[in-house]
Parts: sequence; structure tokens; C-alpha cells
Amino acid sequence: MKTAVLIQAHKNENYIRELALNNPSVRFYVHMDAKYPNKIQWIKNECIDNIYLIENPVSVYWGGSSQIFATLLLMKKAYSDKRNKFFHLVSSECVPLKSFVEIENEWSMNENCQFIESHRDKNNEWRLKVRVPHSNTKYLRTFLGRCANKLFKVTTFLWDSVGLNPENYFFGSQWFSVTRNFVEQVIDEDNEDFFKTFHNITCADEHAFAIFARTKYSNPNDIQDNNKRFIKFLGKSSPEYLSLDQVGQIKNLNSYWFCRKVRCNDLLKIIRQEK
Repeated sequence: MKTAVLIQAHKNENYIRELALNNPSVRFYVHMDAKYPNKIQWIKNECIDNIYLIENPVSVYWGGSSQIFATLLLMKKAYSDKRNKFFHLVSSECVPLKSFVEIENEWSMNENCQFIESHRDKNNEWRLKVRVPHSNTKYLRTFLGRCANKLFKVTTFLWDSVGLNPENYFFGSQWFSVTRNFVEQVIDEDNEDFFKTFHNITCADEHAFAIFARTKYSNPNDIQDNNKRFIKFLGKSSPEYLSLDQVGQIKNLNSYWFCRKVRCNDLLKIIRQEK
């Protein structure tokens, strides 16, 4: 197959194992958060032929630029295999709603499409106007960290300390499916500085690739502003967990390729039902 699945993870290594074993013709590239060396070693010890671990992972923090750099490591690793034409970036709490054969066949009908979200969102544009020193640390989600974040947000009504072009304030989910051509342009050495500009930008992963898609990618008309994923937010910064019944209902819609978030026990039940 021509499919590469790029997984950002800090848990659910059992699910990753089952997913790879269930799909031996698909190549799985795993960035396991460097803060969890035991999980990295566990996956190594499993010696699964179609799992490719990032050997020097970074420590990943929610809302931090480290998520961008983990994604870039995955892209570079997956791009090195010329068989890979279709690239899916997922977390270890995402579940495929169709077989990878079905997804590949569907995508092949319009193989230049980039299934990545990229649109304007006034509510989040403040992030691109200020650098938050603790954004790539464990403190961002603490009470004091959230309070500091609100103070930084207030400053953006007075001045812009970053200097990005306001016309390029694009936003989108950090989970997407893109082609080899898109990945090739992302990892081009000429674009290294572009991604570095998002250091200390809060939730940088929800902006960097969305902005790249509209301003740097050579074929912006191929950007679908649709990532083929069902993700349910209910007024919180993180999505809701989906039940098995909900996953079944979403699957029956036949509109999505993946959904998230799903708890590990439910992920394993879904995978084992497919055997």
C-alpha cells in the first residue's frame, strides 16, 4: 500500500501494536513522547515489522511548539520511504472508521487533495500576536499557567509582539491527511525557519500547518479545509471522549476517515472486532 500513518503518542502503546498488526501492509511511524522511555522501549521490544519508531523523540507539551517538531520528525521519517504517498497524522486516541484500503481508494480518485483544515478564526487570532514563555512547558495547563495566559491575551489588544502578517492568521486542527508532495514541501530545508517562528506561540500546532497550507504550499487550491475527522468539542480546550455507540454512529455516516478521542479499552475492542 501507499499509506503511512504518523502517530503522536504518549500512551496507548497496546493499541498502536494492535493497529499495526491488523494492517500489515500499512507503515506506522510513531513519535512516543520522550518523557515516557519505558513505553518507547516496550514498542521496540515488540519488534513489529511495520512500526517505525522515532529514535530521538522530543518531550511534547500540550499547546506547545514541541508538537510541531514532533510532527516534522514523523514527516521526515515517513518521507524517506518512497512507497509512502498518503500520509495520515493521528494521535494514539484516534480510530480509523474505514479500512486503509477504502481510504486509499477514495483518496486516489482525487489524489491531489490535501485534507487539512485551514481557515480564519477570530477567536484564536490573539495567539499569533504574543509569545507566551511557558507555552511549551507543563505549566501551561496549571491554574497559574492559565491565569498568565489570559494576561498575555489581554496584551494583544494593545500591541502585537510577534509581527506575523495578519492576512495569514489561519487556524485548523493539528490532525490531517496530506500527500507526499505536501510533506516534501513542509520538510524542505528552506522552510525550517518558518516553523521556528512559532516557538512560544500558544497552541502553535493549530496554526503552523494551517498557515503553511495557505501561504507556502505551491497548490493552495488543493487545500480542502476538511480533515476527514470527527472531533467533538463542548466548550473546552480538549475534545470529548466518544463512546463505542457514538463511534458506531459516526462510522455509519460514511463521511469521516477517523474520529477522536476514544479511550484505550474501547480502541482495543474496536480493533479486535475487526479481526
